[in-house]
Amino acid sequence: MKNLAKLSKKLTAAAASAVMALTSTASIQPVTSAAADNNYYEALAMSLYMYDANACGSGITDGPLTWRGDCHTYDAEASVGDLGGSEKSIVDPDGDGKVDVSGGFHDAGDHIKFNLTIGFGINSLALSDYLNPEVYEKAGCKDHLIYELKWGADYLMKTTFLDGSGNVAAVAHVVANGGEDHAIWSSPEVQTYKRPIYWLTAGKNNSAVCCEMAAGLAGTAYVLKDTEPGYAEKCIKYAKALLAFGQKNVGNEGGGLADFYGTEAQYQDEEAMAQAWLWLCKAGDKPTRVPKNKDYGNSQYDGWVYCWNKVWQGYSALMYKATGEQTFADELKVELESQGDLKVGTYNADGWGASRYNCAKQMDAIALANGDKDADYAKAAKYQMDHILGDNSLGYSFLLGYGDKWPVHIHHRAANPGSDANGASSNPSAKYTAYGLLVGGDDKSGYQDQTDKYQYTEGALDYNGCFAIACAGIANLYGGDATAMPALAKKAAEINENFKFGSSSSVVTTETTTTVTTTSVDNGKTTTTTTYLDGSDFEMSLDRQKISVGDKAVLTFTKGANLIQFGNLSYDDDVISLTKKTDSTYEIVGLKEGSARIVFVAPTGQSKAVSLTVGAGIVYGDANCDDLVDLSDVVLIMQSLANPNKYGLNGTDKSHITESGLANANVNQQGGVTGEDALYIQKYLLKLISELPIPVIG
Repeated sequence: MKNLAKLSKKLTAAAASAVMALTSTASIQPVTSAAADNNYYEALAMSLYMYDANACGSGITDGPLTWRGDCHTYDAEASVGDLGGSEKSIVDPDGDGKVDVSGGFHDAGDHIKFNLTIGFGINSLALSDYLNPEVYEKAGCKDHLIYELKWGADYLMKTTFLDGSGNVAAVAHVVANGGEDHAIWSSPEVQTYKRPIYWLTAGKNNSAVCCEMAAGLAGTAYVLKDTEPGYAEKCIKYAKALLAFGQKNVGNEGGGLADFYGTEAQYQDEEAMAQAWLWLCKAGDKPTRVPKNKDYGNSQYDGWVYCWNKVWQGYSALMYKATGEQTFADELKVELESQGDLKVGTYNADGWGASRYNCAKQMDAIALANGDKDADYAKAAKYQMDHILGDNSLGYSFLLGYGDKWPVHIHHRAANPGSDANGASSNPSAKYTAYGLLVGGDDKSGYQDQTDKYQYTEGALDYNGCFAIACAGIANLYGGDATAMPALAKKAAEINENFKFGSSSSVVTTETTTTVTTTSVDNGKTTTTTTYLDGSDFEMSLDRQKISVGDKAVLTFTKGANLIQFGNLSYDDDVISLTKKTDSTYEIVGLKEGSARIVFVAPTGQSKAVSLTVGAGIVYGDANCDDLVDLSDVVLIMQSLANPNKYGLNGTDKSHITESGLANANVNQQGGVTGEDALYIQKYLLKLISELPIPVIG
């Protein structure tokens, strides 16, 4: 019945896509129009299905998508080819001339596998999660994110061959000949053409590819370090080996790659990205490259946005989040302005696959907004995202499946295999909707919904990588409805609603019961106690989302405190300290500036996390510690003085003044906080005095 049900869904999907077929191929310049907020949680969750649409190997049948099946499984017995010497003995120890390079992701609407773009894709997914803590949990799709990260990371490690000392001997960095692949227009499930391997070795290396792979693996390790530490350690092992291999054997080998992704001799951006991730994983030193005015050292920047070949802006966004150092934000602003900037009312996108470049610029703008949804840059980024999601004169969402209208003449062989030998040139309509695939969309010249106009109608791993970063940022600022995507999955014929990615979804929870048995011996009598635990029955909360260095917050298990002794609680111990105070609470103290994540893994394996930010020490005038000095700070000071039981240091109200707030409020620097401090802050707001604190005289 399972297979019959899936076949029924496939047929329904094909019919639905045919009904959606649009025949317009005219070049039209969209003009954006005002609209209500989009559902950014839904768009983010949907975008992950793109990776399922491009999955390769075994384990696809009966997977997340009804219309995809196992494909290119014969990559598991690929020819070693012309690889020789000591590398061949490591890659092919039994000497049969075959090696397993199955799995991974197809790059775009074709079926070549490039480790460069797979590395960039999972690096970008990890970055989207790091820059926007808990957004995937809020959108109900963290388990899906982890599924895709591991699918990509598994392949990168499989195609990296280490010697007995743990050093890289060879990398199978491209699988399939692009020219031969592009000559065939059919779904991957039916293809049997020969798929050669292109190798990297010490004497014929590509440093950019190796370092991008390292970044993707180290980023995956960061996301999984608390919940799957063993897997994270394996990723770090391979990441460090690849980084060292790229640094030691510098090269720009282009075999199998250059006709599609022409890397350059410059690899230092991918190197810095990998180093930054390893530093965050506490597996390496802090990167030393600090940019200034479009120079990351030795003229290491050429003006490009964040993309498969240039990741400097991703590095700056990550380092700004990690350190709070203004120089990284200043650099992002300089670079964004030089690329046309982002403003409400103008969609800034040009070039082949323009939507990806627009999303990369959104990343810069969101970083500069720094969590303020009312900032001009936040509004500008939101405007760009709304354009991509359908708020344009065409009414098309360029994220396929989102909204009620999207292009269907898609340059994607799996979703649009066509019906004759002419392939793309006959302009077929897609047989299936590839939910979550970002296509190139419109640019300054307009848009053409035509299968062979692949600058507009094709998607790729790097497109969706950039989209994930942008959409996660917008979703983090403006939210959405996390129930929408699960509801759509039940209706969409292309999606297997019964597939389970894991147990971390905040929308769909699987109840799991386990037992913990403890044995004690007292006066020769043995007592055995069995405790039944519901692993999904716990909740954590913080009383404050931001504290200062030296300040305190409280973590409370509002439900399921009995699980603490059986589970695992981890946190960023270089940023905060954590001390248990009661059976259900922990005291948090800020140690240094940065972001801290606290993760609890229940004995059943389910995990939940909370995050907080540790800011600088004293910000004079900011009594309520919201990073602003305004009238609300004056109000809180007066409330704490008038009603200390409620608003004082140990007050009962959740918005009571804190130790950091008192330090910030003491603007006259004369003993404790008084009404005079509130008066000085009012004078500062009225511009009667120019600065805080008040200088101490004498």
